[in-house]
Amino acid sequence: MANLAVRIYESVQTAHGKKKWVPVEIPSRKPNGSLYLKHNRHGDFYIRWYQGLDDKGRPRQHWKQVKGMKSLGPHPNLEHAIAAAEAKAWELQYPERVKVEVPVNGRLSLSAGIYSYLDDMSNNAKTVKEHRHALREFEGWTPANYVDEITRAQLLKWKDHLVRKGNDELTAVWKVIRVNKFYKAMMKLPHGAGLVKTTEFKAVLHRKPQIEVYSAENLKKFFAACDERQFVLFQLYYKCGLRNKELAHLEWIDIDLTRREVIIRQKRVQDGDTEKVWGPKHGSEGKVAIPAELIPRLEKLKASSKDTLLFPTREGRVNIKLLDQCKLVAKRAGFDERKWNIKSFRSTFATNRLRNGHYDLATIREQLRHRDQKSIEHYLDYLSNEELIKSGKVDAGWDA
Repeated sequence: MANLAVRIYESVQTAHGKKKWVPVEIPSRKPNGSLYLKHNRHGDFYIRWYQGLDDKGRPRQHWKQVKGMKSLGPHPNLEHAIAAAEAKAWELQYPERVKVEVPVNGRLSLSAGIYSYLDDMSNNAKTVKEHRHALREFEGWTPANYVDEITRAQLLKWKDHLVRKGNDELTAVWKVIRVNKFYKAMMKLPHGAGLVKTTEFKAVLHRKPQIEVYSAENLKKFFAACDERQFVLFQLYYKCGLRNKELAHLEWIDIDLTRREVIIRQKRVQDGDTEKVWGPKHGSEGKVAIPAELIPRLEKLKASSKDTLLFPTREGRVNIKLLDQCKLVAKRAGFDERKWNIKSFRSTFATNRLRNGHYDLATIREQLRHRDQKSIEHYLDYLSNEELIKSGKVDAGWDA
């Protein structure tokens, strides 16, 4: 089995003119995942990993020189090296997806196309990760085995599937656009000749985010219908503003009960009998405060838990169906379960903290781990009319 760790080294000259291989520490990054300009130096970088065995049965060491990328210049820099290391780590983690050869019949398989496309991408690490995620998801859904089998109808049907699965429409549209970009590149199509056009989704791309918020009365009914485990689960959604996949992959090691913090970070997660790499939405690592009232319940849940995950399946796997539990509880509470989703707990958290004056906008951004203030302005938009009516300003001062 391959050692999944991929290290970056830089070749430097010593005072005696000899080359020396120095391991590179990854510096802190911007919220969008790219490096700060002061850290992104040019250099002679290599990546190193272990894969296979040598003649003596020992792990075989491999080295590969990092090359520049087309749009970022021919001379490699540290950001190129990080992208190369992440790509190689992905190959080692998912060897079954790496199929670089074109089939005998001359048609490009979907797996080979995805590998080739990601390997040649000349964008920053964030863009590569977004395309990798969308293409992986599409590959797992589509019946197509070859790139030329992808159709417009498939892409539009996949968009509807993503929305039903819990993605908001904007996220689903961006995933379709990324797969369409991949299709155009692999089929060598000219500009505007893809399966879909971005202008088709103009209304969605320019639409302000629509948020749904649960009322205090409905929240009380919902939580009254929860069992103990479900109560803790949905309280963490509501009172910590966590995302669905963050809670699905949350482990006890990520909870600091003394400091009352949830730590969201990239890590390796034990998923049943296998270990996988998981990371939060790009740029959203951070620490989230836990209300004191949840600590005793978390301690009780931890004492009875036999798993590393907080909310695993019965087989100890990562639970990817927490949305189903949300709808089950909503139905039990007497609600139309179709109107209940996990993302609305996050919106309710933000509007509750702003409405009651407990958090300012900067704190909301920090706790929700958004990249910038603009990402959370729609919460203020939601509250603006509510405030006008509550204050009476909308009713006062009319001349007739």
